[in-house]
Amino acid sequence: MKRVFLAFVICLLLLNCAKKEEKVIAKNKPYIISQENKGKITDNDTIPPSPPIPGWLVYGTNTFIINTDSTAYYFQNKGIGFICGTPNADTIPYFINLQPKDLIEISNKNLYEFIKLNYKDDFRNATFIASESDTLKSKMFFDLHKSLKYFIRDRDFCVIRRTTQEEDTVLKYKRNNESYYSSEDIKWDKTKIKFPEQIKFIKPPIQIKTKT
Repeated sequence: MKRVFLAFVICLLLLNCAKKEEKVIAKNKPYIISQENKGKITDNDTIPPSPPIPGWLVYGTNTFIINTDSTAYYFQNKGIGFICGTPNADTIPYFINLQPKDLIEISNKNLYEFIKLNYKDDFRNATFIASESDTLKSKMFFDLHKSLKYFIRDRDFCVIRRTTQEEDTVLKYKRNNESYYSSEDIKWDKTKIKFPEQIKFIKPPIQIKTKT
């Protein structure tokens, strides 16, 4: 009788462990960028996708590039604070002269403290999580996404996107430990990147008030 009871208790423990594992898997459901960027149907309503990111804002203030299951690369773009002005509607990423030395490798072991030290309090934080693949399912991604939620406030925002041509190129040099002398030596696909001489800003239309 005791053996039967012991076997019953073990079965219950195994079932509880299996349920816990199922919950963890469900919680960390893979994030598919292309699917999330499409419109969604909720009940009978169709929710349109978010507008594409303007080329001048692709890098925001904080950019994280998922590297492995436990590491990511990070770099800052100090040129963006409060967002003012009305640039054109071009969505091609602007060239920012990113260098391999600008990419800092970080671990998910000290992720919370790292974000706390680098998140800005004096202006709007535009944070991007970038991935070389369309599907994100690494532990680093889920840890990063969770940690960022503690710091996003007011008008801050966080966007998940694919890596740009410039990021992919610099990552290649970084990982291979190759010397990156000048961006002029790179054969860029100029349909996927916009250089300063190509950028034109459109002034907002002047509104004339009429007397009534």
